Amino acid sequence: MISPLVNENEIIRRCQKGDVSAFEEIYHHFERSLYLYALRMLGNDEDARDVVQITFIKLFRSIKRFSFKSRFGSYLFRILINSCYDLIKTRKKEAPGFSNKFEYAQDSDQGLKTQLEEAISSLPLRMRECFVLFAVEGFRQNEIAEILSISEGTVKAHIFKAKQKLKRLLADIWQEKVQ
Repeated sequence: MISPLVNENEIIRRCQKGDVSAFEEIYHHFERSLYLYALRMLGNDEDARDVVQITFIKLFRSIKRFSFKSRFGSYLFRILINSCYDLIKTRKKEAPGFSNKFEYAQDSDQGLKTQLEEAISSLPLRMRECFVLFAVEGFRQNEIAEILSISEGTVKAHIFKAKQKLKRLLADIWQEKVQ
């Protein structure tokens, strides 16, 4: 879970007034979490880094409009997710066979973490978004609903289905290893 910045509202207000050092504080606090989320959604390092940079550029341009009605982390992740969508759409136009799955070495002895990441990357996009925001980033279901502009019930359903699908996928992988 992303912890809020110490004095977050004060730092945001400083950013809204053009204080670059306050913006740097936000960048250093959120950059790694945004990168890891983007990596899970897009599947490669270069795209993840690009999207994070685009997210911070968009934030810099829009921070004056932040109204403190939602958590700042939710606001920032909404920008990131929209940036991920934009990149996926662009890539699909550029290369019709584009896939946002991870590219893993075909090592026969992959670790559990790699297997879990592969399983997560195989989830449908919206289901993967809900699951990663909930299980990895620690957002509450109502916050995910706000970030993704969907109902809380839909978020709950996606998380439930993602857990079921991941259990089946990992059970299949484990069963193959045992045999």
